[in-house]
Amino acid sequence: MNGVQDYLEAHQLQTRDANDVIEEFQDEIAKMQGCCLDIGCGPASTTRKLFMPKLPADATVVGGDISKKMVDFAKATHVDEKRLSFVQLNIEADNLPSNHFEAYDNAVSFYCLHWCQNIRKVFDNMYKLLRPGGKSLVLFLAHNTGFDSYLRLSDDPKYKPFMKDVSKYIPYFQQNDNPRATLKKMLEESGFKVHHCSFREKTFIYNRQILKKHAIAVNPFIERMPLEIREQFEEDLLREIISRKISFGHTDNGSKEESKVLDRYHIMIAHFEKIGS
Repeated sequence: MNGVQDYLEAHQLQTRDANDVIEEFQDEIAKMQGCCLDIGCGPASTTRKLFMPKLPADATVVGGDISKKMVDFAKATHVDEKRLSFVQLNIEADNLPSNHFEAYDNAVSFYCLHWCQNIRKVFDNMYKLLRPGGKSLVLFLAHNTGFDSYLRLSDDPKYKPFMKDVSKYIPYFQQNDNPRATLKKMLEESGFKVHHCSFREKTFIYNRQILKKHAIAVNPFIERMPLEIREQFEEDLLREIISRKISFGHTDNGSKEESKVLDRYHIMIAHFEKIGS
């Protein structure tokens, strides 16, 4: 995710869902003493505005993100918050920097882990990063029909050369028959004690403009494409996404009709703890 400005203008869904989870688990967050790692922090607006106020007053947060653009933006934006620092970090890496091992008392992640294909590696790495007794709270996307649009467009001869690795960007649980059981087993095999694990249906209403900004901000293929086909790809992507959603008209002040799109999707939420040394 490199479209920082587009993401900031179109991340209402992620913000709402993160806020819901933070409110639901506020008692658990209030016990997160010490240093907490926020995996996939992005621009860190959720980190600072929603998550940090629920932490103990002396707790600190390290925001980690694979995107250098996001990390640089977050550093510049939150330079005044002394309890918040940032590091470029790939949670899916085969070889994490050893100086991060057992460096964190707790960890959270809001709307990041669905971009990772080797989910087991992610949780194995989280186990290495946490100190014994460290708690973690994660929220990520399990299924959204919008990702089927990637598969459809990857068959188009115009776009196929730039989407050869399309399967890499489909969420791990997109086609899983029992995502909750799969996630719980995976966490336990990584060494965690699972306190909560759920698979939930959600809905969100977009207008077309915001949906397009969101789709572009999180799209991994656009920057690979030559300028002459980018605009057409963006329009084709939006059309494909909307074709899989529910569209309806909305009258604004009785004079202007604006198209709305109902997005129905599923998320995973888990709260777990590192047991042992």
